[in-house]
Amino acid sequence: MPQNKNALVRMQVIDACLRSRTKKYWSKRELIDRIGEAKDIRVSRRTLDHDIYQMRYCSQLNYNAPIEYLKKEDGYFYTDPNFSIEKLPLNEVEINALAMAAATLGQYKHVDVLSQFSSTIDKVITLVKNLKQEGTRDGFSFIDFEKAPYSKGNEHLDFLIEAIRNRKAVKLSYLKFDDSMPNSRTVSPYLLKEYRNRWYLLCVQHENGQLRKFGLDRIVSLEPAHNVSYENYTSLNPELYFRNVIGISFEGEKVEEVILSFSPHDGNYVKTQHLHNSQETLVDDNNELRIKLNVVINYELISTILSFGKGVRVISPVVLRQQIANILAECCQFYYPDSEEVKAIDF
Repeated sequence: MPQNKNALVRMQVIDACLRSRTKKYWSKRELIDRIGEAKDIRVSRRTLDHDIYQMRYCSQLNYNAPIEYLKKEDGYFYTDPNFSIEKLPLNEVEINALAMAAATLGQYKHVDVLSQFSSTIDKVITLVKNLKQEGTRDGFSFIDFEKAPYSKGNEHLDFLIEAIRNRKAVKLSYLKFDDSMPNSRTVSPYLLKEYRNRWYLLCVQHENGQLRKFGLDRIVSLEPAHNVSYENYTSLNPELYFRNVIGISFEGEKVEEVILSFSPHDGNYVKTQHLHNSQETLVDDNNELRIKLNVVINYELISTILSFGKGVRVISPVVLRQQIANILAECCQFYYPDSEEVKAIDF
């Protein structure tokens, strides 16, 4: 394995020479001269021999360069004219992992903090696409990440990232969905959290000293809060703050033991993608999948339960069971305004 960066630089020059389309055979003297011209590095014949050997046989580099020497031409050449050490020596698993990472970054390259790397991200995506196309007809189309067609509020990410980094208080104008006019607040931002393609800001509101969450899609404007000190919330551990919730809402801080019974069909989805880190299986048979969660009862939990429709039943707590029943009854009222018709439905 090369012991210094100069060795890799020399190999890049050798590689560029041997894949030249205008000159096929390169003598040792020509390679040494080209390295000196291109990189201002003095190279001995012994060093050149070692570099060529490493390009051919070094298992750590894994170039496996097809370099041969033709005596009558007194020169080295590639037996495969399409070879290059710049083609990443990756296996299929590594290529797929790189593809997923590149696609994930690609979704956020519009954010200023990543925009300086946007060209690099594009290069990686193009490289992976080419690598995949060598082995498949579909190329890069085998990954399609979930993304919202339109997501208001992303334009605030850059400002808030910088405020969190530099521990600066900010003033925001916030318009709730049900309000007609926005309200102004001064906050010390702590954490940006994404949930279902929406971004939320966790912060301390200076007016009341409380932890608050604001949806970026409802922030009308942001500006620095000049001459306002950043407030440290010493008891806050952002990594642990959301551990007992599904989503981002806190209707209360009490953690409840929630027991849900799923039909065997819907239970298969819950077994393969857990609803929460605390999920524990209580029963798994031909009749049901029964699980236990230790979570705060909030809007997102209720929405998740309702999304399974008739495929789930709340066993406990009673208060959650009643909430779900009330919501379902209200939904029926939309379709059956006559209360007698609703009563006739077999729940």
